[in-house]
Amino acid sequence: MKKQWKPVDPRINELMHEYSVSIEDLVERTGLSKQRINDYVGGFKSNMNIGTAMTFADAIGCSIEELYVWNFKERRQLI
Repeated sequence: MKKQWKPVDPRINELMHEYSVSIEDLVERTGLSKQRINDYVGGFKSNMNIGTAMTFADAIGCSIEELYVWNFKERRQLI
C-alpha cells in the first residue's frame, strides 16, 4: 500500500505561541484580513490551499511541514 501524506490538523495557534507571533503580526506579514486569520487560528477554517499555507509558514517563520499534524509519523530520509 502506498503512503499518501495528508495534513490532519493545522497547528497555527500552537506555532504562533512557539514563535512569538501575534494576530497583528500575521495581518501585517500576510496581508490577509484579521477575520480570515482568526478563522484559521480558531480552527473555524482548517482547509487552506498550498499558497495560503506557504504564506502562513513564511509569516510565522516555520516550515510548511511544521504547520500541520500529518497522518504519518515517520519520514523518508533523503540521502
